[in-house]
Amino acid sequence: MSQKDIVVIGLLIAIASGLLAHAFFPRYEWRTIQDGSTINLVVYDRWAGRFQRAVYDEKGNLNAMGVFTPF
Repeated sequence: MSQKDIVVIGLLIAIASGLLAHAFFPRYEWRTIQDGSTINLVVYDRWAGRFQRAVYDEKGNLNAMGVFTPF
């Protein structure tokens, strides 16, 4: 094996490890909260530590709130 082969194998292992890590640690987490006739959707970005809220009213219209960074 030459040094070039070792570098290529190392890069392939690094890419495969990154893909597996991304599959087991997803970026976004969301929750739905139903309050009467409205449905609230809260999205949390784990990597950036930000929240965003969306509200669906009884007619199905979407009202997206701004992104909130707690710290």
